[in-house]
Amino acid sequence: MTTEVLSRSAVKVGGSAASQSDAIDQVGAVLVGEGLVTPAYVDAMHAREAIVSTYLGNGIALPHGTNETQGEVRRTGLAVIQYPGGVPWGDEPARLVIGLAAMSDDHIAILSRLAGILDDAKLCERLGQATDPMEIYDALTAPVLAQEDDEETEPPHDLRRNVRITNPSGLHARPAAQVVAKLQALTAEITIAVNGRRADARSITAVLGLGAAVGDELTITARGGDAQAALDAVLSIVTLGSDA
Repeated sequence: MTTEVLSRSAVKVGGSAASQSDAIDQVGAVLVGEGLVTPAYVDAMHAREAIVSTYLGNGIALPHGTNETQGEVRRTGLAVIQYPGGVPWGDEPARLVIGLAAMSDDHIAILSRLAGILDDAKLCERLGQATDPMEIYDALTAPVLAQEDDEETEPPHDLRRNVRITNPSGLHARPAAQVVAKLQALTAEITIAVNGRRADARSITAVLGLGAAVGDELTITARGGDAQAALDAVLSIVTLGSDA
């Protein structure tokens, strides 16, 4: 993530919000103030939240607009407000609210970058209590070393399926959340691999970190007593829109 995507002035600490809606208004106002979006985009952020929660876990929420309002995005970027006391976001408090505005498919790289950081529970806890906005800025813009896929560490599996993503949204925020939700009632170990990356399908940040888009080929592996049900649950999301 570069300084063109996140500016120092777009990171705020010590915030307070009366509600989730208030927090979205606040982070949306920062996006507007940074010249990233029009005011209409903030309304779309509320509309997106009404469709599916953008809470990612570990005290992180990632509100963003609907696909239909990409025309309200002036340039790709982020805004971050830290709420040390937490803002109720469903059943859990969000302490770091990251507003996302992205043109075209720019959000894929951003989500991938964020996921690698925000899946670290200890780091998220530290950032949620930081008093210096530069600590958050530095964490979100620090370079990430690429990790090569290691075939020797591939998880054991009872079932494996190679499939091409036909869901128009790829494995971005909404379908990633749907995958995680469908797996909640199941116990199988299940992973998704694509383009040399592998993720636990139960972790929304890990799934987002894959950066998987429509047309990408996935390898899904499942192990356990309900492995077939888990495999079918993931397939029902990633192949949405397919006639096959």
